[in-house]
Amino acid sequence: MPKPSFLIYGPGGHAQVVADLVRLQEGEIVSFFSDGPITVADVLPYDAAAFPEARMIIGIGNNQVREKLADQVAHQFVSLIHPRTSFASSAVCGVGTVILANAVVQAHAVIGKHVVINAGACVDHDAVIEDFVHIAPNACVGGGAVVEKSAVIGPGAFVMRNMRVKAGTEVKALAVVG
Repeated sequence: MPKPSFLIYGPGGHAQVVADLVRLQEGEIVSFFSDGPITVADVLPYDAAAFPEARMIIGIGNNQVREKLADQVAHQFVSLIHPRTSFASSAVCGVGTVILANAVVQAHAVIGKHVVINAGACVDHDAVIEDFVHIAPNACVGGGAVVEKSAVIGPGAFVMRNMRVKAGTEVKALAVVG
């Protein structure tokens, strides 16, 4: 049986973390794409006709760039969840989302499209994480909280139960919203 094939948009650090996750799950990376200056041999300018069978992940941490690319890319997106993630059977996850090692997503949590839930982050029960959000390493979103579109929850930050983080807001590292 052939390995599943993946494309990663972005050549930077987050893309390399995504690439490690693809390899860990026995996938094959067919190509990296970038619209910026190409300085690495295995990175190509994006071509909608290239590798039509491969699934795409946007390996860029910046929420606004991920959103712009999600509207432009013609390839089918796929979500990746690290095998060392605890993901409740009643939780749901949108397309294009990446959930990294040791993250916890509890019962009835709703994760939107193209979200990054970084290593060690926690999304508690009934929380809603809207599209294009980035939850940094070791951050926690309490039960029933809502993190609106394109917000950033910084490293080690804590969003208390039933709180709301407005769209586009950046919660600084180690901050408490509550």
